[in-house]
Amino acid sequence: FPYSIKKVAEEMADVKVCSFRKAIEKYHIPIKDFGSNSAHLEELRGAHIIFFNEKEAKYRVRFDIGHELGHMLFGHKMNLKESDPLYGVQEVEANCFAAQLLMPEQLLRECSSRGHTISTNYIEKSFVVSDEAAGKRRSTLAKTNYEWKSRAEKEYDDIIIMRYANFLDKIAPRKFEVDYYDYDDERQLERDSWLNNRSRW
Repeated sequence: FPYSIKKVAEEMADVKVCSFRKAIEKYHIPIKDFGSNSAHLEELRGAHIIFFNEKEAKYRVRFDIGHELGHMLFGHKMNLKESDPLYGVQEVEANCFAAQLLMPEQLLRECSSRGHTISTNYIEKSFVVSDEAAGKRRSTLAKTNYEWKSRAEKEYDDIIIMRYANFLDKIAPRKFEVDYYDYDDERQLERDSWLNNRSRW
C-alpha cells in the first residue's frame, strides 16, 4: 500500500487497463462517446478494458480503476442510464468493492485494536486515498460489526492481517507491548544460582 491497482486488476481478472491518452492517440477510440470524464469499463471484441483519465489525481485514478474492476467482477450490466433503478445499486456495489480493495476493513480494524484512532485523515494518509473516499470508508466501517462475522470469515481476516503485518507495523506500531512472564527463564536462573553457590562450597 499504495500498490499499483493497474497491475492488480490485470493479474486478478481478464482485463486490460488503458489511459484515455493512449486510447485516443494509439487506438483512435472516441473516449468522449463514453460519457465519463474519469474512468469507463468497455467490452471490445470479447475483451474487457478499463479506460482511465491519466490527468486525474493519482488517488482518484486508483479508486476509479478499482470501481470499474468491481463492475466487471460482479458482472454488472454496462451502459445503464442513471434513471434505471439498477444503476444506483451497481454503483454502490462497485464503490464498496473499490473501498475494500484500497482500504481493507481488516487492516483498519487491526489499526484500531493497536490503539490508533481511525480518523478520515489517518485513512487518507495511510492508504493514499482522497479525503472523500476516506470519509465514506470510515462511515461504512462504523456501520459494520465484527461479531456478526462467521468463524470462517474471522479466520480469513486473520490471514489478511498476517499477510500485511509489515505494512501494519509501519502505519500502526503497537502502542502497548505485552510483557509475558517466562517461567522457564526463572527456573534456569534458579538452577544457575544453585551451581554458583555449590562451587563456593
